[in-house]
Amino acid sequence: MAARVPGYLARMAEFEAERRMTADAERVFAVVSDLDQLSAWLPVPVDVRPTGDGEVHADVPERGVEAEGTVRVRAEQLRVEWGHAPDYAGWLQVEHADPGRSSVVLHLSFLGDQPEAHGGAPAEEVQRWLDDALTRLERLVSHR
Repeated sequence: MAARVPGYLARMAEFEAERRMTADAERVFAVVSDLDQLSAWLPVPVDVRPTGDGEVHADVPERGVEAEGTVRVRAEQLRVEWGHAPDYAGWLQVEHADPGRSSVVLHLSFLGDQPEAHGGAPAEEVQRWLDDALTRLERLVSHR
């Protein structure tokens, strides 16, 4: 059981978006698991660069975020997981669908006292960023 600090209310916000892709799951996963291609499909305000084996550096200037994080590619599950403990985690799951098609679920969790965990404009913006990332990914994989 976790210890609670008096007067501190732990917050958590979950965000998720799903999109059908007009590309097979392997083609989509090849793009999302290539960490050198992150800037091609992540939303514009988010800049994530690989810095080493399983590590990334993230910048979100409009939120004042600059952080180191980890990323794990699970090829056998067509899944990518990432995070910056203890405040943030996310995953992207690619699933097989009809022949030549797939489905992608993008999920983010914000923990603690971050603006996104309080709702309002920051939370709405994160949801728009998820939709934007999936739109960019869809365009990228449909033109390959």
